Amino acid sequence: MSTLELLGLMIIVAVALVWRITWLATRVHRATVRAERTWSVLDAALVGRAQRAAELVILPTIDPATALLVLDAAAAALEPELRHGARERAESDLSHVLDVVDATLQANRELDVERARARLYRQLHNDAVATALSLRRRHIVRIFRLARRFVEPRPFEMAEGSICTLTAGRLDSPPSSLAYERPAVHAPEPRAPAVGEAGQPS
Repeated sequence: MSTLELLGLMIIVAVALVWRITWLATRVHRATVRAERTWSVLDAALVGRAQRAAELVILPTIDPATALLVLDAAAAALEPELRHGARERAESDLSHVLDVVDATLQANRELDVERARARLYRQLHNDAVATALSLRRRHIVRIFRLARRFVEPRPFEMAEGSICTLTAGRLDSPPSSLAYERPAVHAPEPRAPAVGEAGQPS
C-alpha cells in the first residue's frame, strides 16, 4: 500500500470516527433534553395530583380525621425544594393515603384523572431516563466524555397506588377530555345443582 493510499485510508477512518462521535453527542444531547422535558411535565402532574387531593377536604362525604390525613400528605408532597429522594417518599406516602381513603372519596373523577396522568407521565419520564442512561454508558461516550456537559438524569420511583385504568385520550389533552373507567366487578353466575343435590335426580 502506497503512502498516498495509507493517508487516504487514515482520512476516511478519521472522518468516520468524527461523524460517529458527533452523531452520538447529538443523541446524548437530545436524550438528555427529552428527559428534562418529561420531568417538567411529570413535576406539573404530581403537583396537580397533590393540589386535587388537598381539595378533598371540602367534600361533605369526608370526615375530619380523613381530611386531615389527606391534607397532611398533600402538603408534604407540595413542600418546595424537596430533594429527589424526599420527593419520592412524599409522593409515595400520598399514593398510600389516597388508597386508604378511596372508599370515602366515592370515585372522585377529577382526582382519578390527576392520578392517572401522573402515572402515565412518570412512565414516559422513566423511559426517557433509561434511554439517556443507556447512551451515556456507551464506551465512545464515556471515553470522549460526550455527556460531561449534561447532568445525569434520574428516574423517579414512587408508589402509584391502585387507580383507575386509562381507556382513551391523548397525553396532551386536558383532563376533561380523558376517559377513564374503573375495573368492572361481575357477580358470579349461579352454579347449576350437581347430581344428588336438591332438585336433581340421584
